[in-house]
Amino acid sequence: MGAKVHYRIAVLLAAACNAVGCASSPELPRSVTIETGRRTSVTLTQTQGRMVLALQNESSGGAAQVYSDERSNPLAKVVPDAQLQALLDVFTAKGLFNTSMSTVPPDARDVLAVEQGGQRWIWARRQAGIDAEPLFHEAKAYFLDVYNSSTAYHGHADDERPDLKGEMQRAHEDALTAKQKLEALRKEKQQ
Repeated sequence: MGAKVHYRIAVLLAAACNAVGCASSPELPRSVTIETGRRTSVTLTQTQGRMVLALQNESSGGAAQVYSDERSNPLAKVVPDAQLQALLDVFTAKGLFNTSMSTVPPDARDVLAVEQGGQRWIWARRQAGIDAEPLFHEAKAYFLDVYNSSTAYHGHADDERPDLKGEMQRAHEDALTAKQKLEALRKEKQQ
């Protein structure tokens, strides 16, 4: 099943990239248009671990400029404008811009955000027990597909790099805790 989802994501993003290349009549609807030189970013924030994965359009600041800046997010990646536009067009086609929130809920665990100029669109996965917006997981998968297929070469010192191994351990511990809670809830229901 996972392979089917990744295949569909790849096909949809490829179609979107092709549509963006044909500026006269894109096949996907468009809610946000990337303007050359104007920054547009898409971020995925894990609120507990405080990790922020970010994509930024290339024309707003070249990769060398972003990656060599010591103050930049070490998990930021610069992607071609057309690739980021394709991701935003997929978000539009899925109806995400119609379901965005105005603020981040206090119980948010993961936050996906698009920022351009003074505008911000937000989607969140909330605390356990509260169903996430069904499209959130799909949007996160689209974002991660673009993010994971991009390469970044940051020039940060080793001690400033994010502790990805520690984050993996934290995620594993959170999953075990959640599993134990679910098992306890099942036992309560059975009694």
